[in-house]
Amino acid sequence: MWRYQKGQLLPERFPLPQEATLLLAVNGEPWTALSYTPGEELLLALGHLYLSGAIRDLAGVSWQVGEGVVNVNLPQRPAQGVGMRDSGCAAGLRFSEAPLHPLPQVPLDPSLPPRLLTELRQRARAYAETRGIHGAALFDLKGHLLYLNEDIGRHNAMDRLMGYMLLEGVKPPVLLAVTGRVSREMAAKAIAMGAVLLASRTGATAPAVELAQTYGLALAAYVRPESYRLYAPGGVLLPARG
Repeated sequence: MWRYQKGQLLPERFPLPQEATLLLAVNGEPWTALSYTPGEELLLALGHLYLSGAIRDLAGVSWQVGEGVVNVNLPQRPAQGVGMRDSGCAAGLRFSEAPLHPLPQVPLDPSLPPRLLTELRQRARAYAETRGIHGAALFDLKGHLLYLNEDIGRHNAMDRLMGYMLLEGVKPPVLLAVTGRVSREMAAKAIAMGAVLLASRTGATAPAVELAQTYGLALAAYVRPESYRLYAPGGVLLPARG
């Protein structure tokens, strides 16, 4: 590789994000194919199925993990058909979504969004090396980091958070921080996970803000060390009045 700088092309070594295809099967039959960053395939598979509305818990669920494939055995195969999803910006939910319910009103410190994003960026090793990757992190209500992952797809990163919650028995409400744009699908995933706060380093779309306001998700975007834009307070992220 080369870097163009001050009128010159200079040789340079620069690591690239890894990309592979994961086949997700349900009861031995293809369900979907995901373009993803290799690693923690089971978390991705379980989280994707949960946030697609295919499973509600792990009761009666088993799995086999192989190279480039995860087969999840369910008591009953969901009705949705086979689909394809890639790592692009439009790679949302192609079938249905997990059912959404109003979120609880939980008092939160207004300083939380910068703290969460700072923690995410400090621990995002792949981003520091490649820059071409998304990060997502799961926190408890006090802002303690529970789990962090990075993926070429921002939807994949969120799915892994849900998979972690399922396998580790983490119960909502929780807090989330992401590096990517908050689309309607990303907001829906956060609500389905029981997150009362979603903080993003970038912006949010109008449908995402509308969904956040409807279900009580506190949505903070363009989060910087000392500032952010509060698109939806969720009734919980406003400073107390003296």
